[in-house]
Amino acid sequence: MKLLYSIYKEYKVLTRDRAGLAITFIMPTVLILIITLIQDTTFRSVSEASVPLLIVDRDNDSLASSLEKSLAGSKFFVITKKNITNEQAKNEVAHGSYLIGIVIPENTSKNLRKKSTQRISKLLNSFTGDTITKDEPIDTNRLQLQLFFDPITKLSFKTTISNSISSIISQIEMQSMATSLNQKMQENFPYASPQKVETAPLVITTEEYASYNNSTIIPNSVQHNVPAWTLFAMFFICIPLAGNIIKEREDGSAFRLLTMPGSYMIVILGKMLTYISVSLIQFGLMLCVGLYILPLMGLPQLNVGDNVLLLFLVAFSAGLAATGFGLLVGTISNSHDQASLFGAVFVIILAAIGGIWVPTFVMPEIMKQISVISPLNWGLEAFYGIFLRNFGLKEIYPELIRLWFFFLATLSTSFLYQKYVRMR
Repeated sequence: MKLLYSIYKEYKVLTRDRAGLAITFIMPTVLILIITLIQDTTFRSVSEASVPLLIVDRDNDSLASSLEKSLAGSKFFVITKKNITNEQAKNEVAHGSYLIGIVIPENTSKNLRKKSTQRISKLLNSFTGDTITKDEPIDTNRLQLQLFFDPITKLSFKTTISNSISSIISQIEMQSMATSLNQKMQENFPYASPQKVETAPLVITTEEYASYNNSTIIPNSVQHNVPAWTLFAMFFICIPLAGNIIKEREDGSAFRLLTMPGSYMIVILGKMLTYISVSLIQFGLMLCVGLYILPLMGLPQLNVGDNVLLLFLVAFSAGLAATGFGLLVGTISNSHDQASLFGAVFVIILAAIGGIWVPTFVMPEIMKQISVISPLNWGLEAFYGIFLRNFGLKEIYPELIRLWFFFLATLSTSFLYQKYVRMR
């Protein structure tokens, strides 16, 4: 009966704290909407066209046409063609209008065909012992395509794009060489009917996301931000919870509760059950945001997978850890200002290193190693396992154990501090 009264008391205190309710429910909803919209292009699948590319085509021939067709076929670029000078193209890229600029000089295709013919002639003549005549020397100068990159482009991305364009140009060169070879063979064997040289790749690669239990879910901004900011909101309940504990101490309620029959743990249990329930309501609300509200804004719909109960088990475990942290902050703090400052700053630090703001897979290696000390990272990794890898309980239990251990450690510390320090 005392436990029920304790839970009812916490409920009344919580509902009267409008600022606490705003932090608890409105803040995570707003954060999910804003941050997901901001980060959507970062998480967008590479199959979507997203890189603005400028082509200045002065060649107007086969090479330029083949290059543009291949770049468009990759579905990675938004291509714009303009007839401007090199300096103007460079300026447009430098001012951020385009991420990449490609300038194709005049007669590039013509010179490519000429060089291809010379190479094939030299190759065939080497079998007959003939040499290239002096009046037709081989031009050893290489053709040049000018690439301009936006200064903000990361080196790794620049290298990837450069290699992709070089690969496309190599295919065009191979096609030109094959065409020249076919022409020379027809000249040397006029009565033959040679087939075209096949230039299709002999080795191809296939790509897919490495999934577990046949999961086909592809990561996106929604599947990161919904669990990430839900965890952030869960741990932010330390502020209203700690404030409640301090208020009871200041107005004498805590002392009166201690004089009542029963253990002080009943009072603690009442607070725990109340705020764990709040955490589960938060999680359910954020799931609804991911399922129904974010798609209305043009964002991907949250894919919750097949094991909703396991999701709520992770949410329950994270709620326990968050509640334990709130109890600890409220117990060791001497004033509302201390609790608010310490609780907010510490949660922000844990969120920053735990991969809430920036996912751990884009962090430097040293930050990836540091992130494992954050309880928010444990909860986030468990959610990732269910959302993206279709993990079951046996795969995520290490993260659950860490969350429970964190809860027990903070709860025990709070109880011992209250008993041996506060009661003196």
